[in-house]
Amino acid sequence: MAEQIATQRLLLRRFRLDDTVAMHQIMIDVVAMRFWSTLPHESMEQTEAWVRSEVEAPPHLSDDFVVTLNGALIGKLGCWRLPEIGFLLGREAWGNGYAIEAMTAFVARRRALSSTELTAAVDPRNAASLRLLHNAGFEETRRAERTWKLGDEWCDSVYLRLDLRR
Repeated sequence: MAEQIATQRLLLRRFRLDDTVAMHQIMIDVVAMRFWSTLPHESMEQTEAWVRSEVEAPPHLSDDFVVTLNGALIGKLGCWRLPEIGFLLGREAWGNGYAIEAMTAFVARRRALSSTELTAAVDPRNAASLRLLHNAGFEETRRAERTWKLGDEWCDSVYLRLDLRR
């Protein structure tokens, strides 16, 4: 599998252990992590373990990338476990169109690899992520209540799917 995806402004590349410090800066941010699948990270060791899991993920199960701008890591986008997509950008990258640019390139990659679908699960309060997925062609398939517990808070989910054969 290709080790990187280039867009007009971004380079998506595979995770490396030396991405830990940059990812940690994103993963300790309470606002950036508000709708992530874990609470904000409390230690560099926690982020290092997470990055290590990305580096060591089996290629037949995972297709995940860090997103870089001018060489600086600004987030991640891809599938840690296929076909479910996940993405997380640092707040300084929000509002610049980077997420849709990276998403469009990733979707094109999965189509070129003859994948049949991508899926996503999003907290319904995360309007920006829902908008991004809808703009990328994902369609809502269902909703469910109390699907994920983060700390003491139960979260609901919106499930989406993108048919890559169209």
